[in-house]
Parts: sequence; C-alpha cells; structure tokens
Amino acid sequence: MILSQRIEALLEYSNMNIPKFAEFVGFKTPQTVRELIKGNTKSLSEAAQYKITLAFPMVNPEWLLTGEGNMLLPDKGESNEVSGYKERVIPFYDAETTGGYNGRVSASDVGSLKGYIQPGGWFDGRETAAIRHVGDSMVEYPDGCVLAVREVLDKHLLVPGRNYVIETREYRVTKRVQRGSSPNSIMLYSSNSEKYDDGRLVHEPFEVALEDVLHIFSVLGYIVNQSGEFRLIKP
Repeated sequence: MILSQRIEALLEYSNMNIPKFAEFVGFKTPQTVRELIKGNTKSLSEAAQYKITLAFPMVNPEWLLTGEGNMLLPDKGESNEVSGYKERVIPFYDAETTGGYNGRVSASDVGSLKGYIQPGGWFDGRETAAIRHVGDSMVEYPDGCVLAVREVLDKHLLVPGRNYVIETREYRVTKRVQRGSSPNSIMLYSSNSEKYDDGRLVHEPFEVALEDVLHIFSVLGYIVNQSGEFRLIKP
C-alpha cells in the first residue's frame, strides 16, 4: 500500500474530512494532507510521522512508514512482534522534556523515532509513547529517566495536581498542573521546593494559555532499571 493510500485509510478510519484531520493531527494547513493524498509527497517526514503517531497512538508506526503489517497495533493482551520481541511495545522518541524552567527548558523540536520500549504491564496498556526526561525540578522523576505518557486530547479535562508533559511551540516541560487565573489557562508547578537565600523558589510556577499548548501528555510513570538504562528495541 503506497503512502497516499495509507493516508486515505487513516481518513476513513478517523471518519474525518481533510480539514478536520489536519487540525486534529496538528498540520499547519489542510494542504499538507491533500499533497499526501495526491501522491506529491512520496514519504513522510519525521515531523509528520511524529504528529500522526501522537494523534493516533493505535496506529502501527511500521505500517505508517512502510505499508507493511496491519494498520492498527494489537489490542491489549495480544502480542506485537518487533525485531524478534513478542511483547507489547510503545514508540520512543529522541526528544527531551525537562523539569527545569528559569532559563533551562527543552526546545519543542520534533524528535525522531529511535525505537520501541517494552513497558510491560506496569501501566495497564494506557501508555502510548515514551520520552526522555531531564532536570531536577520534578523530584519524583530521576534525571535522564524515560517517561511513559498518554496524550490528553481535550485540554480542558486536565486533573489539577497531576503531572503532565506540556508542549508549546517554544518549549517542552514536565510540570504539575493547577488551574490558572482564567478557564483558558493553566499554572505549571515544580515539585522541587528548593529556594534561593532570599526565600524565592528556584523553580517558580508560571502560567500558560491553553491556546499556546500544542500537546499535553499525562505522565503515567517512568521507566528505568537498576543500571540506569531502559530496554530499547530498535525498529
């Protein structure tokens, strides 16, 4: 199945028209989708692949890229074979989210697919992707660990007091979310309460308008073993 046919299959599966599909995935204009359907684009860029797999975590990344295999990943409880492994796997992106702010944040660049991680049954199959976390402002997550996350599609359904990865056009951070000063904003807090000598917090909270948020991921937990590494299965 060629790329244009795969995109048409995704449109049919999602039951969306082209403008709605483009908006849902995060493409700047519907023309991007039209070019893919026309066949003018022969292969997906890493940015397009990243957006589609985030929007449709049930879609098989290998099928999306090559047309091989089934369009949908196996349901929970079934096996998924990648490079000889027959356990459920989730995509791991070579991008970072940071617990810092105050001059140290991860750029909101699009990460490339580095491989797949076996999360086991720790998160009950709710996780849809994994991303590296760096920094020390979130004391519950070791610097360099890998977060298991699930995208939240409705930004207004965030649970105050829970941890999320927040991605805007400028940065990507891991923070604890609370209500903002208006229904259309959120406050982002750090769990590290370290202070300067004058009493000010090293990692002060800051407010973000929901309209500036591109993606929000609920943090389910982190993956790390005793040697400080995680099991990565390359595609």
